[in-house]
Amino acid sequence: MIKEVNQACEKLNHTLGIFVELPNPKKKALKTAAACNLAVGAGLVAAGILFTSKSCALLGGISVISSVVLRKESKNKTHES
Repeated sequence: MIKEVNQACEKLNHTLGIFVELPNPKKKALKTAAACNLAVGAGLVAAGILFTSKSCALLGGISVISSVVLRKESKNKTHES
């Protein structure tokens, strides 16, 4: 997914005549980000349940989903970088 987004942005940059280099995170960085998102998300969900805060629980759920997506992306990452 990251590769496809970077390619689309490169086409847009070329069309607009600008140069913006996008980051290409390594597998280890993706795994670390996934673990952090999972920890924060679990904490927010727990706080949302404990304090009956729907918005806190929702943010936690989004963070957990983000963690799953990042973990899947890290597994699909090749050894090129």
